[in-house]
Amino acid sequence: MNVLLISCYDLGHQPFAVASASAHLLERGHHVECLDLAVQDFDEKKILGADVVGISIPMHTALCLGVKAGERIRALKQEVQICYFGLYASLNEKFLLSGVGDAVIGGEFEGPLVHYVDGLRKKGVSPSGVSVEQNLVMPNLARQEFVTPVRSLLPPLESYSKLIMPDQDRKLVGSTQTTRGCAHRCKHCPIPSVYEGRLRVVQEQVVLADIDNLVAMGAEHISFGDPDFLNGVKYSLRVVRAMNKKYAHLSFDITAKVEHLLEYPDVLCELGELGCLFVVSAVETVDDRILKYLDKGHTQKDVIVALHNTKKAGIYLKPSLLPFTPWTTVSGYLDLLDFIEEQGLVYHVDPVHYSIRLLLPPGSKLLKLPGVSAVVGGFSEDDLVHQWAHPDARVDELQKQVALIVESGCENEEDLAVTFAKIKAVASGSEVDLGVDPLQNSKVPVELRPPNFSESWFC
Repeated sequence: MNVLLISCYDLGHQPFAVASASAHLLERGHHVECLDLAVQDFDEKKILGADVVGISIPMHTALCLGVKAGERIRALKQEVQICYFGLYASLNEKFLLSGVGDAVIGGEFEGPLVHYVDGLRKKGVSPSGVSVEQNLVMPNLARQEFVTPVRSLLPPLESYSKLIMPDQDRKLVGSTQTTRGCAHRCKHCPIPSVYEGRLRVVQEQVVLADIDNLVAMGAEHISFGDPDFLNGVKYSLRVVRAMNKKYAHLSFDITAKVEHLLEYPDVLCELGELGCLFVVSAVETVDDRILKYLDKGHTQKDVIVALHNTKKAGIYLKPSLLPFTPWTTVSGYLDLLDFIEEQGLVYHVDPVHYSIRLLLPPGSKLLKLPGVSAVVGGFSEDDLVHQWAHPDARVDELQKQVALIVESGCENEEDLAVTFAKIKAVASGSEVDLGVDPLQNSKVPVELRPPNFSESWFC
């Protein structure tokens, strides 16, 4: 079969999911091509040559773009089989199958994707003997043996987000994964709705072989895309020790819960010695009341301890935020900004995080909470989430204003301290004091600012 795998968005990185799916399909003898619409134009020739198009949707932004891509593909070639795969596939199976999708595969998608394409090659019969028409939805949490991802079918690393180091040249970034799923059950996160607290491991030899290939492509920094790199802490350490032994020059970054940053201070110190530059952690907010609703498992005081632990390890902590929820207040939003400023985190936070509004996809654990159900509306086929309106209209208006400030700041490559000052001014209902240089207030010398990626990322 001629298979075209499409990525629409993967946090600015060359997509692991598509590279991994390619390897599994090639191993079964299928002809595979790839298209990354985040960095490449829509290629009609590739569409017309495909029997099956697989569209990767690991997150909400990718889902929205993937639906538009599917509609365009269907209009170009009516008879092509379109399969959506990834975390957001099974969450949105009803919508996807009622629209342009022929198949939906959630969870561990590589094996079922191969079986689906094999079934089509066998003229409508899957390996299990079930007709393809009856096997349209295939959520899969079974453990599987991975194959080393094939990177050569995707654009080079130069096409993707770079690592910006203060006063240094930009570095090429490769992104890989050691695990999928998560052992935790934060209520606002889509992962528990699919994995239900399960963790799935990408075998060590596969991860290290993938890193070999990324280094050969020019990567000087590895971004581990695990939802939480410290879920399987012994395994994760084993991987980065092996990576450092072979490539001592490589730096890397990880994502980890605040809870783990408190639990493993010694591990953080070793990670720092092995080349970890920063850790992204879902702080979300510093309002303990909201953190309880989200079931985050940490408090504002815990965040301060986590900052101490990462600083001691020589690792920057970069908070990701979820500031706009049904429980957010204007004063609480200002408290969050004050905390960011007081803790010296202005340059640690990507400005887009100041504008993020809670997403409620199908299956969200939050939909069952009385405080949410009271404000939530119907499912929007335009935004592909359940709509909700804040009981205080001022909060929704503030979110819109902040989003405009962030968008303008990104377009103009504005210093983060300038964008932060504008956000704080609009949140407090005051004017930006043009007589005060916000850069002077940042108190962070350039050489002490954390590294950043050249592209802001979205959920």
